[in-house]
Amino acid sequence: MNATDSIVGYMKHKKIDELGFMKYCYFKKIISYILDYHHEYRIRKLFMKLFEMGYFTRRKMLKKSSYKYKFNPNPKKVDESNITDKPEIDFVVSWE
Repeated sequence: MNATDSIVGYMKHKKIDELGFMKYCYFKKIISYILDYHHEYRIRKLFMKLFEMGYFTRRKMLKKSSYKYKFNPNPKKVDESNITDKPEIDFVVSWE
């Protein structure tokens, strides 16, 4: 079993997808715990490889330049509603 398979297997087992969107630093800690490996550059490369494979969805935080990520246990089923960068409109003002 290679590193990506063990990361995905652990996250599926612990149901990390139910935690919602989280910052990268939390996923970095989880990956370093799983692999017992603390080289930040390689952990980031593994994370980006999983992101390109579709195991993570990304959402930009409003008024900030950072992103939050959500684990997707089934990369073929992408939830398009959470990818948008635009805030939802709660009300409409009418001047009539």
